[in-house]
Amino acid sequence: MVGASFAVWRGSPNHYSGRLGQSVNHITLHIMVGRLAGTDSCFQRSSFGAASHYGVGGDGTIYQWVDENNGSWADANWQSDCSGVTIEHEGGMDGIPVTDAEVEASAQLCADIAKRYGWNSLNHDASGNRTGNIVLHREVPGTDHYGCPDRCTNALPVERIINRANELLGGDNMNAEDVWNFDQNGVKVRDRLQGTDAAANATRTELFRLSQWNKDTHASPLGNLVAEMPIQGGAKLGDRVAGIDSKTSQLITQVSALSEAVKALASAQGADPDQIAKTVETAVKDKLDKLKITVTDNE
Repeated sequence: MVGASFAVWRGSPNHYSGRLGQSVNHITLHIMVGRLAGTDSCFQRSSFGAASHYGVGGDGTIYQWVDENNGSWADANWQSDCSGVTIEHEGGMDGIPVTDAEVEASAQLCADIAKRYGWNSLNHDASGNRTGNIVLHREVPGTDHYGCPDRCTNALPVERIINRANELLGGDNMNAEDVWNFDQNGVKVRDRLQGTDAAANATRTELFRLSQWNKDTHASPLGNLVAEMPIQGGAKLGDRVAGIDSKTSQLITQVSALSEAVKALASAQGADPDQIAKTVETAVKDKLDKLKITVTDNE
């Protein structure tokens, strides 16, 4: 008999012979709508036509009705029956609550199953797409148990069981709320993220302010910061650019004066002054076009 070593074997005739070519890839959680003893009585009868692999009682007792080598008649879907391990839980009706002992026993059982099938952690896909290795009975196609196991009176606390099982496995199955409230070096993740978001917004606001153009000063604070930046030789970038601009203006003035002098000389010598001036101007412009001015900061 394959199963959890701590389960009480009860044996039921209500199961498939083998798993019909399927391999185990999930656990299906059920709730009994009753107590363990009454469920055991039903599952013992072949006329009842149903049984789960396991059942967990309010005192933590675990019964096993079907060998894990066989698919159980539990999910109303042969593929799910033959690819899953099914667990019933006491509760689901008035006067029969799900107890802490039951939650702990179920978590121990789920962790034991996960270890035997090589699953490092357990997870439930709440979207209903059944991509996790924990499936709820109401999510199985073909079932009419729409409240099983977590949408009924005295319902099964699915997340508690999964989280506890993952603690036993040493895994990590934190949901979004767990991550949001996780304490990192004395600061919750939510506060850290909110602080980062606030800092980003403040930075964006400050950059916008610095980039605004002042029509009176014909400058922006950001531009002034750039102009005040020190460069090689201890000068400020703004001063260096202003110096380059001044020298360029001086050079243009000198070129204009030189052109006029050439015109006067050419006229005195009987040459075409406009042609000579044009030649000189073109040569100077070529030199200016090839002129490269590089500002570096080696500090």
